[in-house]
Amino acid sequence: MTEREFTVAAANQFIKEHAADVDTTFRPQVHFTAPVGWINDPNGMVYFQDAYHLFYQYYPYDSCWGPMHWGHARSTDLVHWEHLPVALASDMPYDNNGCFSGSAIVKGDKLWLMYTGNIVDENGENRQIQNMAYSTDGIHFEKLACNPVLTGADLPEGFNKPDFRDPKLFEKDGRYYSVIVSQHVDQVGAVLLFVSDDLEKWEFASVFLKGLPEQGFMWECPDYFQIDGQDLLVVSPMRFKRTEHDYANINSSVIFSGKVDWERLEFVAEDVKEIDHGQDFYAPQTLEDKDGRRIMIAWQQMWGRNIPTHELKHAWAGSMTFPRELRLRDGLLQQVFPLEKAELKLLQSAEAEQVSLEEVLSGPIHLLLEGVVEKGSLIIGSEQDKLILSYQDDILALDRTGLALAIKGEEKVSVEKRTLALSSLYKLEVIVDGHALDVLVNDGRESLSTTFYIEGERRLHLDLQGQDRVLASLSEIL
Repeated sequence: MTEREFTVAAANQFIKEHAADVDTTFRPQVHFTAPVGWINDPNGMVYFQDAYHLFYQYYPYDSCWGPMHWGHARSTDLVHWEHLPVALASDMPYDNNGCFSGSAIVKGDKLWLMYTGNIVDENGENRQIQNMAYSTDGIHFEKLACNPVLTGADLPEGFNKPDFRDPKLFEKDGRYYSVIVSQHVDQVGAVLLFVSDDLEKWEFASVFLKGLPEQGFMWECPDYFQIDGQDLLVVSPMRFKRTEHDYANINSSVIFSGKVDWERLEFVAEDVKEIDHGQDFYAPQTLEDKDGRRIMIAWQQMWGRNIPTHELKHAWAGSMTFPRELRLRDGLLQQVFPLEKAELKLLQSAEAEQVSLEEVLSGPIHLLLEGVVEKGSLIIGSEQDKLILSYQDDILALDRTGLALAIKGEEKVSVEKRTLALSSLYKLEVIVDGHALDVLVNDGRESLSTTFYIEGERRLHLDLQGQDRVLASLSEIL
């Protein structure tokens, strides 16, 4: 590729000229995708000026990773998204090799962004530092003249300066905090806490949480928040130790529950759980909306995988999961699809001990099953090209081995089939949309997210057997 000038104006002009080049064969309708090009981590999720704002890691010029920009979109219903101009480009010395992941916060009438500037110097050495930008209209952003606001010099002893990234902002008791990850010299991940009174001058506060050896050699994309008084900390570890059903992907996303000791400024972890058991779920980020709901979106992809839309030159790659509201119920985390503002058109339903439904898919579909299931399967595609979600002997399996367009990863053990052990299956909620599948299990106590690329007819076939009467309904999301 020829040498480019990475500016916001250049990126927006390229999008305007090339968005029509995208091949939409696999493109979803209610899972967010960029107008053209590559996306990864969700960034800067925030509720501002009566809308949900989603920023994201973005390279508009190709369907593969490149010098990162911040793409931008907004929505009023979490179902339909409006593309907005690119917010950030790597146009300054302190972010010359990419505006990496970060977050947003509202202060007064301004929207503030904190992001990692990735710097590669003339010797090829890499550094990561933290920068700030702000906007009064939520669309056009100005980087602070005092950038960077944090550098490797602000790290405590024992932490690696090249691995210092992904700030997530929050406010508590009138002060601003940011959780940022770094790698400890012990080759474990850690979340560090920084504090500011004005979002411009920052200082190190504490090691918020340091990982254990089996919890991965580096963490990414931290997010601290509370739900009903419960302290929660999300991170995405690299190479979390695999168990029979958990942490199978090369990188995982986990949630720690515990309690923050605000005198010592430390997160005291009591439990850790993998958030999603599918093949494609990484770097989740959350926001709190005007109703106090905690909404989560993740990148519906995984590092180290081939992506068919890139290989087929469709001019786009990557999507976001369908948004989920996080709740606590009986002390357990629950994920819920926020479909209150969506229009659902019922296509078919059935209620019996044995249920069979079939539908040719043209648009996004919402499937709801209620009732105790003994065994069954959901097949999308055809006999020669299919994705299978099956349940038998207390194991729910998401199987991509039957796909003609295979998706392979760098894992030493194949993850084309991922499994989840259950004591029973009594509720299943599924969204199928283009190349994306999201599954919530047993009132959202578990979830599985994946991608699949079927070129021929996309036929959905449901066949299940219940212990009693099972209700199944299939609706189109409009």
